[in-house]
Amino acid sequence: MTKKQPKREVVEVHEDAVFAVENGITREQLRDLIRVLGNDRETLVEAVLALRNVR
Repeated sequence: MTKKQPKREVVEVHEDAVFAVENGITREQLRDLIRVLGNDRETLVEAVLALRNVR
């Protein structure tokens, strides 16, 4: 019997404004990140943090 991996959280379309505000980016920036990286919440948060460190 194999263990199932926990389902990863994703950013849904109706959540994008809230996610953007919570992470200090614009909705347009979020949409660009989703286009490149997909909508996995953890991946997007890591990308936002990396962008903050670059600025």
